[in-house]
Amino acid sequence: MTMNAMFKRRVALYLWLVAGCFVPLVAQAKAVASEAPHQLISQTTDKLLVLIDGAKDYFDKNPQRYFEELSVIVEPMIDFNSFTRGVMGEYGTRDYYRSLSPEQRRVFKADYKRFVATFREGLMQTYGKGLLAFNGEKVVVEPPSEKDLQQVAAGKTVEVLQIIKGNDKSYEITYKMRPNKAGEWKLRNVTIDAINVGQLYRKQFAAAMDKYQGDLGKVISNWIEESSDAEKEAQKVARKNASVNSQEKQ
Repeated sequence: MTMNAMFKRRVALYLWLVAGCFVPLVAQAKAVASEAPHQLISQTTDKLLVLIDGAKDYFDKNPQRYFEELSVIVEPMIDFNSFTRGVMGEYGTRDYYRSLSPEQRRVFKADYKRFVATFREGLMQTYGKGLLAFNGEKVVVEPPSEKDLQQVAAGKTVEVLQIIKGNDKSYEITYKMRPNKAGEWKLRNVTIDAINVGQLYRKQFAAAMDKYQGDLGKVISNWIEESSDAEKEAQKVARKNASVNSQEKQ
């Protein structure tokens, strides 16, 4: 398998892991609430695997059906507003918004709303297609440790480890989760092996804002192209990690 293919399979899991982290806690039985983050990931993963398996038979002829079914599973579970603000970094903070004039705030609100929609579309299209690369690998969610259970019970950040076991290589995905005020567990960040996905997108957004001299409208209009640079950067990281792993095995 080529490095590019390996990377695509890694990022293909991205939307899957995002979906797994946004299932509302209140929908789960109280008896298993302490293990909710781990169980939510497992349950949603199962749903996506069923969708992926069936979609391989019809995607080429009817891709719209696939994306519609994917949206039914994913979109209600994701807080795209919070996710987008995280990608925007300092530009998504209250302090930045408060620093704007009334007219600038009006423009910002319109641009921000458009960016949320653009970001959502980009994720669905890019990673939705990537999910179809999944080919029967074994998926294991590591059970919560005693410390994890204590963190969950206290409503604090917890990291959930998921392992994708392939024939040639295994991938580790770490979900960083924290509940919101309503008690719903939300994804705050994710790392696929050594690739910090949230950090990559924040870095790319900041670079795009510099490139377009702080013009959020231009960043949004060019986001699909700009965000592809983040994937290229991730490929570099993946190649570097593969090289290190290869040397360690020798």
